[in-house]
Amino acid sequence: MAKMFPEYSKTNMTKEQFFYAYKELAQHNAGHALLESGRTGTMCIAGIDPLVTMKALDGNTLELVWRDGTKELKEGEPLELIAEFVQSMNVDSLPELPDFQGGVIGFISYDYVRTYEPIPNVATDDLQTPDLFFYLFDRWAVLDLEKEEAYFMVLPERGLVVSEFKSEWMTASEIGLTNRKHAVENSARGSVRIGNVDVSVTDVQFEQMVRDVQRYISLDEVNQVNLSVRQSKELAADPLDMYEALRSFNPSPYMASIGSEDFAVVSGSPELLLKKRGSEMSTRPIGGTRPRGVTPEQDMELEKELLSNEKEKGEHIMLLEQELIDFGQVCLPETVETDEFMVIERYSHVMHLVSNVRGTVSPELSNAAVIKGVFPGGSITGSPKLRTMEIIEELEPTRRGLYTGSIGWIGFNGDMELNIVIRTAYIKGGIAHIQAGAGLVPDSDPTAEYLESLNKAKALWQAKEMAETVNDQA
Repeated sequence: MAKMFPEYSKTNMTKEQFFYAYKELAQHNAGHALLESGRTGTMCIAGIDPLVTMKALDGNTLELVWRDGTKELKEGEPLELIAEFVQSMNVDSLPELPDFQGGVIGFISYDYVRTYEPIPNVATDDLQTPDLFFYLFDRWAVLDLEKEEAYFMVLPERGLVVSEFKSEWMTASEIGLTNRKHAVENSARGSVRIGNVDVSVTDVQFEQMVRDVQRYISLDEVNQVNLSVRQSKELAADPLDMYEALRSFNPSPYMASIGSEDFAVVSGSPELLLKKRGSEMSTRPIGGTRPRGVTPEQDMELEKELLSNEKEKGEHIMLLEQELIDFGQVCLPETVETDEFMVIERYSHVMHLVSNVRGTVSPELSNAAVIKGVFPGGSITGSPKLRTMEIIEELEPTRRGLYTGSIGWIGFNGDMELNIVIRTAYIKGGIAHIQAGAGLVPDSDPTAEYLESLNKAKALWQAKEMAETVNDQA
């Protein structure tokens, strides 16, 4: 069968015009997704009203729900089934278009790892997060950030009119910009008032968890374990307003807004799991954190302290070594390299140590095999990965769900890009759940690690406050 190409039209558009078009359309449709490059990236992707919603029901069944309500159940390994479904659309790429030219957009839950690794079932699955959740859109928009050009694309040979889609998007942009709520940014870093929240573990419980990890390290079972704390509180605002607030003051490389009938996602993750273009893939592990300074001088002092801290550097090197091991399993060995080492990246409330790893994918591997080879990211489990995941299951009282899973896209042409889900709110039943963690090593201080875990969630809580303030003023 001859390959088909997306039908498209383009126009000049700013990032703000693009976002407010998405927000206006998303308010009127339960199913929607936006992936934004808040910094360093080249494009933003959005879709409204999916043609197909794909959800893994268990480790051997994928449910497909079409727009007209038709349901299909496919038996097999769900991630492989999704990759096969994407390929079966028979849509190829055009060189003049941005990297994403259609495919699926969604997420992989951390707990999907249970389908191919022998992780025990101990933690409570209270949020019932889907192991896999992806949308396939027959109409989607992509913004080229460098050229400030928006591309409106539709699946070929389906009777869709690109000009109508473009017109709908442009009208929504005008309405959205006119109606946007002007949230006032609270620029005082660290002053966000979280108030009473439910926590998955208290400081006392976390201290014991740290001691347990350090005992496992002393027994040479692991080198490092990342443990996390989940905070939960009612959200008295639209998740879209919370996302709008987050993007206004904490732009991150891998931002995402996802809406469905059952849940919403507000994400400002700085971390990449994998980026694949053709046969080349890369990742950017994060390990090592400090809060931002109030003044530029204090900020520089904190940077110097982070770069000279032997514990933080040692933690980062261990995580980097885990990523190199993972890449070695899915890439041609001689191509795996670290091409950027321990640089500082700054965000609204914290700064991080970051490196970059790249390699060439082994040609016999499917996209699903590549994902499973590196998922979940070693920077949010620890080293060695399997044993740390067993310890996480033993010590954390609730399943992680979306936290430390991946949000992103798999394209018709085989390219893909998936983040690591941190700095993210999973909103279900009117409750925002925000989880963050810390890498634990022999000399970790339990109190400091607990406070670091709470501090990493502050940007999300600030976005929640801002959205609720705007909601009260409306």
